[in-house]
Amino acid sequence: MNLLAALAGALTLLAFGVHAVVGAHEFRQFAPTVASGSPRTGWLQALAGWHWVSVDLLAGAVLFLVIAFTDTVLHEATALLLLAGYFALVGTAWLVTLAVAGQGVRRRYLVLGQWLFCWVVAALAFVAR
Repeated sequence: MNLLAALAGALTLLAFGVHAVVGAHEFRQFAPTVASGSPRTGWLQALAGWHWVSVDLLAGAVLFLVIAFTDTVLHEATALLLLAGYFALVGTAWLVTLAVAGQGVRRRYLVLGQWLFCWVVAALAFVAR
């Protein structure tokens, strides 16, 4: 058993649950009402993207847990390196987005700390190799 991969999988599975349930509920509060006359296309596109992230988190969690608890993955070190790179890239993209956002957002790095979660998972995956 690979404890670090198991920890990364547990954290990612927890993030999936929070993202898919709590986050999706909060996201729906921003839906434009029919009465407002605002087009829903942009919001629906963002909602689909939201759930795309949920699927990414679930797939990552499953892969981490399969690596941690089975011998199914033939090249575990390579898979963990790819997962580490993916989560590091997502975390970096999140942080860059905050850095170039409007002035009110830039100072909220810790409140909007999904980048930190991604980097922690990336570090766990990298060390788990």
